[in-house]
Amino acid sequence: MKRNLVLIVLLATIGGGYAQQPSIIEKVLINSVEEKVSSMQKLIGFDDVQAQQLRQMELNFLQEINKAENCFLCNKQRRIEKLKQKRDAELQKILERDQYIKYDAIENERIKKYPLWAK
Repeated sequence: MKRNLVLIVLLATIGGGYAQQPSIIEKVLINSVEEKVSSMQKLIGFDDVQAQQLRQMELNFLQEINKAENCFLCNKQRRIEKLKQKRDAELQKILERDQYIKYDAIENERIKKYPLWAK
């Protein structure tokens, strides 16, 4: 009985240690978000505070999408659509109107990814 209890505690401790390390998927998501926001910041010109808010919002969005994709009993399409609507509302809160329009246009490939104005 004691041996089983020790084994359970040991496994819980080891499992807890692994849970704190970011998974490969999470690392890829973080890198993707970092690259996207940095690129958008260069193109659109929003400030560092907005960039940090966008990084957090985009990462949360991608993590929630990942959860929705792996949900067995969920209505994936409806859940993803709600997440997109929530993300769009948050984007409008973070960015100014013209910045949001540019961000949306670039993201949805309505305009090319190069500086929006010539210097």
